[in-house]
Amino acid sequence: MEEEQQEQSGDGNGTGADEGGDRTLQAWLAGIAIGCLVVAAMIVAYEIGKNNPDQEAAVKKPVAAAGSSGSPAPASPEASTFASTCGSCHTLAAADTDATVGPNLDDLQPDSAMVMAAIENGGAGSGVMPAGLLSGEEAQAVADYVAKSAGSGK
Repeated sequence: MEEEQQEQSGDGNGTGADEGGDRTLQAWLAGIAIGCLVVAAMIVAYEIGKNNPDQEAAVKKPVAAAGSSGSPAPASPEASTFASTCGSCHTLAAADTDATVGPNLDDLQPDSAMVMAAIENGGAGSGVMPAGLLSGEEAQAVADYVAKSAGSGK
């Protein structure tokens, strides 16, 4: 009779012990699953960091310290704006960019009006270049810079 009471109350080796074992197994499986997710997230973060084009550009084109012999003259604001806004797609030797997504501006040698139209409308209409990357005086200054610098080398 005492054994029957222990089985019914869960104090013996009956169903109460099995529930505890199931919970332990579930906890282990949950821990393993969470660990796998953390490892997967770390791998994804590593791959994203490893393939960062900004880091690759820094490795390929080291910048000389200011004032050192043979260092280029400080870049103009227009050159810096072009490099940061347009240089990931366009080649322009004067701005030290060599991308191949958009047209090579050294080869194209556009005039200022053509560059302004591309900035305002988004390139030649292919839909690859977003419209309005620059605006106002900044857009005009970059357009004038590209027109003046395209094809001139450095």
